[in-house]
Amino acid sequence: MHLGLSSLLEFYHAHRADDALILGTVIATEGSTYRKPGAMMLIAADGSHRGLISGGCLESDLAQHARQVFKDGETHNVTYDLSADKDLVWGLGIGCDGVIELMLQRLESDGGFGFLHALETAWKARRDGVLGLVIASSDPHHPVGNFAFDCGEDFRAGDAELIGNIHVPSTIHDLSRRFWLERIAAPQGSVDMLLVPVIPPPALLVCGAGIDAVPVVRLAVEMGWDCTVADHRPGFASTERFPDSADVRLLQADALATSIDLGHIDATIIMSHNLEHDRQYLAQVVTARVPYIGLLGPRARRDRLLAEIKAVNGEAGLHVHGPAGLDIGAEMPESIALAIIAEIHACLNRRQGSELTPAGT
Repeated sequence: MHLGLSSLLEFYHAHRADDALILGTVIATEGSTYRKPGAMMLIAADGSHRGLISGGCLESDLAQHARQVFKDGETHNVTYDLSADKDLVWGLGIGCDGVIELMLQRLESDGGFGFLHALETAWKARRDGVLGLVIASSDPHHPVGNFAFDCGEDFRAGDAELIGNIHVPSTIHDLSRRFWLERIAAPQGSVDMLLVPVIPPPALLVCGAGIDAVPVVRLAVEMGWDCTVADHRPGFASTERFPDSADVRLLQADALATSIDLGHIDATIIMSHNLEHDRQYLAQVVTARVPYIGLLGPRARRDRLLAEIKAVNGEAGLHVHGPAGLDIGAEMPESIALAIIAEIHACLNRRQGSELTPAGT
């Protein structure tokens, strides 16, 4: 699950000189709520904050609650019953009709800001894992607010005993599974943990750096995705044309697989507008079995390229989205980029990209 952790880590990095930060985590919900358990935000002593735990309605109010946690260092729970008091609900500008319970805990700098240091290290290494937060406990050795972070032997932090008891399901990469709860037997009682998959954001590879690639990359970066752009033309493969965080590579099309680790790519969009270059790009990402492969142009062009690839190296069986993107009536580069990014997002989350409210419902 992509929890917006890239944004949280940016905030953490900017406040590493602070004495402490407050972590706010949604630990339970009932009814209709904007975010679900596992959603997080960070709050600094100056009242600034990052992360979304509602539609933007509760964050400022939570920053006020965080002041008490900064003072006493005690973990506090805050509950918003958005159906109980209409004046309060509309006073906060909320139109939801559910209950949100959050846990606010102080993360000390001399303790590596809780799990944040380990998370940043694992994030840079693109390691999957599980974050467990103790949300209820009858064992004083594992109090509420303790955490266990496990991304493998080199990326572990927190309560060692709890780490050894975390059960990681085989469905961790199913992004539709956003969280689960687990009760662990402890020597002096029991511990209830909220467990959240920690999965790095999608890695997108854009093959071709023409004018229509710019809004694709810009939108992907806005989504918090890791984005790499490849093109053989020096005038196009220019860092000045793309967001700062994009990795822009000047390379020949046939050198794609030797220059970029395609095994770490989640989605590729091929848009060089050159038939031979597209064929070379496509052959390499098909061989690497990149989960999502998108190709600009009509179906006939896609079928021709796939037939040529199969004739040369026998690779087949992967679904190539060509023309790439959802059918939203896109014509201009910006709307085409929206259609492409939306389709990638839907595919990686195992959704169909259909309407949430079909006509007549």
